[in-house]
Amino acid sequence: MSLDTPSPAQRLILGTAQFGLPYGISNQRGQVPEAEVAFILAEAAKAGIDTLDTAAAYGNSEQCLGSVLHNLPAPYRIISKYPPNQPDKTIRQAFQESIERLRADKLYGYLLHSYASYSVKPSVLDELQELKSSGQVEKVGLSLYHPAEAEELLRREAPIDLVQFPYSIFDRRFEELLPELRNRGIETHVRSVYLQGLYFMQPAQLAPYLQETAPKLKRLQQLANAYQLPIGAVCLAFALANPYISRVVIGVESLKTLQENISFCNTTLPEALHNELLELKEENENILLPYMWPAR
Repeated sequence: MSLDTPSPAQRLILGTAQFGLPYGISNQRGQVPEAEVAFILAEAAKAGIDTLDTAAAYGNSEQCLGSVLHNLPAPYRIISKYPPNQPDKTIRQAFQESIERLRADKLYGYLLHSYASYSVKPSVLDELQELKSSGQVEKVGLSLYHPAEAEELLRREAPIDLVQFPYSIFDRRFEELLPELRNRGIETHVRSVYLQGLYFMQPAQLAPYLQETAPKLKRLQQLANAYQLPIGAVCLAFALANPYISRVVIGVESLKTLQENISFCNTTLPEALHNELLELKEENENILLPYMWPAR
């Protein structure tokens, strides 16, 4: 491996929603205690993970990071997001509040958490560019849910450096856009590689609104068993195998799940297994997008 080629662990970004909220459909523990967050961040740094993904909307995640990070020897690059549904708050105001909570001087990335913030006010990208010009943030962009959003940004040649969107074995809706995003020099960070933990659930225990995916979920679990691989390793390795994906955002519920993810990222999928996984593509956004799941 050349010095310029990141290791699989270095392509991971640690998502921090669980540090501020009881996040995820399969999360049985709730919010991660701050004391454990410190151990998680120290362990992640040892593995080569150097970037954190957070947001003003993730409960008290930013405050938690601000309390913990200054005690760690290695600095993390941090990405945060402009809160949705707050049109009266300027980018500058929201950014300033975030860096104060994070106790940071600058951020690696600052994204619009909602595409709607852009669609109702396209000039918001000018505000992001002003923030970038000030030197307080290195890269700006958006968090997306639908390929049509990325297509519109590309069509308008929007001045962005970074996009984040869902991608997993079932959810490959953005796949066709990845080469063009790379051609434009836009970093691609993918999230939801475990689909909020759906892949770890037993098909017979799925809620009625997810029953449609039971056959594919069962097939995925059969394949993992056949190749004697943990489900998590299969899901993470599938995303990392795509050369057009810059980084993969993973969330963890504990130090143990972080350690598992670090071990998973060194998995190489056999070609036959990868080809089988390609057959599990799902189109139904009611399944692929957790925000469309009924309130539980």
